[in-house]
Amino acid sequence: MGFWEVARVGMGYALLLMTLFAVVVVGSLHVSRDSLLPDYPQAIRERYGPQSARGRRTAAAAGLLNLLALIVVPVIGVLDLHDRTVGALGFWPPFALGAVGFLALTLFDLVVLDWWLFCTVQPRFMVLPGTEGMAEYRDFAFHVRALVPRPVPWPLMAIPGYGAAVGAVACIAEALAG
Repeated sequence: MGFWEVARVGMGYALLLMTLFAVVVVGSLHVSRDSLLPDYPQAIRERYGPQSARGRRTAAAAGLLNLLALIVVPVIGVLDLHDRTVGALGFWPPFALGAVGFLALTLFDLVVLDWWLFCTVQPRFMVLPGTEGMAEYRDFAFHVRALVPRPVPWPLMAIPGYGAAVGAVACIAEALAG
């Protein structure tokens, strides 16, 4: 299987993952505007107050849906890769599928959801009642600091880690099936 075929399939499933993630995030904010309160800057959280019970329930449901997407989408992607190849798939194509998908999801979350929607457009469903107009909504650097925390940038380390998990599970599944 060639590099470009793996890249094309990986980007297709990355697009699916990004779409599902966006639907879950935006949908959860429409159900309860404070569902993502723990992810907001500290000053906004302090002014808004504690998260509502509905917000906690919505956040739990959104987390479960995103976890499900993070499991199901690469499984479907690996099966798609397997159908396109002769013989064993091995570790690297599923690794690339997972790493590309999680990298694309991370960049989409930062650039589109955080910087464009949250910081620039600021739709009503993202602005918490009583916090309208706060400067922290325009703090682009906050989102970078959340993505690259010190001393360990664990969100960035999760990208190859997710790829390794997808690759390892694919290898184990092939070994058990073979």
